[in-house]
Amino acid sequence: MRFFLTFLLMLVFSFVQAQEGKTIHGKVVSRSKHLEGVYVSNINTGEALLTEKGGYFKIKAKENDVLVFSGALFIGYRYQLDEEDFKRDLILIPMETNELVTQLDEIVITKITSESLGLIPKGTKRYTPAERRLYTATSASGNGIVISVDAIVNWISGRTKMLKKALVYEKQDMRKDKLLNIVSESKLVNNYSIPQDYVLGFAYYLVGDDQMIALLHSSITDKDKIESRVGELALDFIELIENKDIQKNKSELKD
Repeated sequence: MRFFLTFLLMLVFSFVQAQEGKTIHGKVVSRSKHLEGVYVSNINTGEALLTEKGGYFKIKAKENDVLVFSGALFIGYRYQLDEEDFKRDLILIPMETNELVTQLDEIVITKITSESLGLIPKGTKRYTPAERRLYTATSASGNGIVISVDAIVNWISGRTKMLKKALVYEKQDMRKDKLLNIVSESKLVNNYSIPQDYVLGFAYYLVGDDQMIALLHSSITDKDKIESRVGELALDFIELIENKDIQKNKSELKD
């Protein structure tokens, strides 16, 4: 009986969720590193929020809803969601910096860490923010015999799954930064014919490739092999762009 009630509740929840729309996960990408606090609004539902560290956000929406992105450092941007967006694990939103706004470079006076202050022993494993949130959500109390109530609730609600995805995105972001330190954005445009507007999207495309991931994680960075793989994937990526433009033109002609 209890199993039947749980199943019934899940069905009701799924139905309500379908009516209200789906939660999509996205990330603002830009030349600026200040991606936290960008204002995101769904003008169809009125829901609004601010991006988290790294430019990540999640918001409920339906197909054809329009998202508006704005911030003091960026030029405002409108994005209409289509069917393909709801098939993606992560939607990338490119934003241009506002050149009229000037910023002072950050000045680092000294490096203060929890170790230097004596708060934790030296050599203690350090977790990234996403790793720390995932560990907290899934950890058990005691000696692994009794599972905490929070862990059970997180499992039921799907929060653990969301945190695992956040960890994947964080690692993907780190790989992207490492790649661009090896192959610059200007090189991607000039040497591999990647359109300027698609450079960051191509960088994320590259770091999703298994072979590229292995090259970036290697103890010895082989720049020649990395650039060779970039050339191979550039051909596929340019073809994807061309196909997308063709489909877009066909859709506009039908309208």
